Amino acid sequence: MHILKFIGKVIGIILGLFVALLLGVSLFVPIYDFDEPYPFSGEYLHNPYEGMDSTAWLKCNFHAHSRTAGGIADGRKNTDQLLDSIYRCFGFDHIGISNYNTINEYGKDNPSYVPGYEHGYGIFKIHQLGLGARKVRRIDYPLWQTLSMKQHTLNRMGQQVDLAIPAHPSFVEKGYRPEDFKYLSNYKLLEVLNGYRKSPAHWDMALSNGHLVYLIGGDDTHNMSNINDPANRFTLINSTVNEGDKLLEALVAGKAVGVAFPMDPTYTETIPHKIERLGENLPYITKVDLCGDTLRVAATKRISKAEFIGQGGQILLCENDIDEAAYIIKPENQYVRTVLTFADGTELWLNPITRHENPDNLYHPRLDHLNYWKTAVLWIAYIAVIGAVVLLVRRRKKTINS
Repeated sequence: MHILKFIGKVIGIILGLFVALLLGVSLFVPIYDFDEPYPFSGEYLHNPYEGMDSTAWLKCNFHAHSRTAGGIADGRKNTDQLLDSIYRCFGFDHIGISNYNTINEYGKDNPSYVPGYEHGYGIFKIHQLGLGARKVRRIDYPLWQTLSMKQHTLNRMGQQVDLAIPAHPSFVEKGYRPEDFKYLSNYKLLEVLNGYRKSPAHWDMALSNGHLVYLIGGDDTHNMSNINDPANRFTLINSTVNEGDKLLEALVAGKAVGVAFPMDPTYTETIPHKIERLGENLPYITKVDLCGDTLRVAATKRISKAEFIGQGGQILLCENDIDEAAYIIKPENQYVRTVLTFADGTELWLNPITRHENPDNLYHPRLDHLNYWKTAVLWIAYIAVIGAVVLLVRRRKKTINS
């Protein structure tokens, strides 16, 4: 009986310490104030694809998981070698392995290697990809996250990686919310296309509020034995050089296209057949020209549907069954992005044309400001509450013992 009581006390202490740790990392976060955003404006229309080489598209995936921690992190039976070999069979030029909270060094001698990882432990899947990672951020907020918590993570990760990227923002309803992206700043890319979710509402919220954020697509593959996991959502980067730093530069410059490649609904497709489909059916962009206020877009295949999308995700124009899509950008259009759909269901998502005062002033200032007074008052309140609880517990123990 005494042994059971002792074990109960030990378990209680462990659980108490665990709860205290969760509360500590969650409560002691600085409070940010956020300026009101303002949309893109000005006479200058910025085309991120200006000067692109239409023959130089590199097929890249930056989001994939291999088996770690005995499979707890849901990498199934994916080995680094298996991921690499299958993606190379599919014709990929860059294969990024982004395991949870650890930098994978497989292939680090390859010129295209980009050190990266996926950050996040929380139950609401508020995760971030860290590309060009120098160090892993160990702290996360596992139960709930305020806007200040989400901003603080991006700020801290930004000190340890080249690019901190909100991942699969629409994965869980209580995770990243579209309205978060009205105010979040200090990031340059958003994973709009993911193997589990598309997140156009989050992207349009950011763009509608003047955040120059470009897209990235990632498979987020966990199970290579599922034919629909690899080569489902990925990124085509316009670059003549397949080197890690050049790939990141091109992504930040917006010289990339997100790909949503159609899945096999029967799950019976073979790898050779998918290799064939990717080789024969995958279209590439050949033109994104801006002549005055007229945007013209073309690809290597005939376009089944072209959608031009603007402020608030509104469809400005939809054209069907065309060789070349065109849209005259109106003065009230603050940005225009394009989605092309092809006969087999493949979608190419383009980065937006955006309005600015001049080409030297593309980025708006950050909106977040650390509020030292609110942070200090809140932390003092937390410490006072914790102190009061400790005193109550000690008094109760004395009363019981006496």
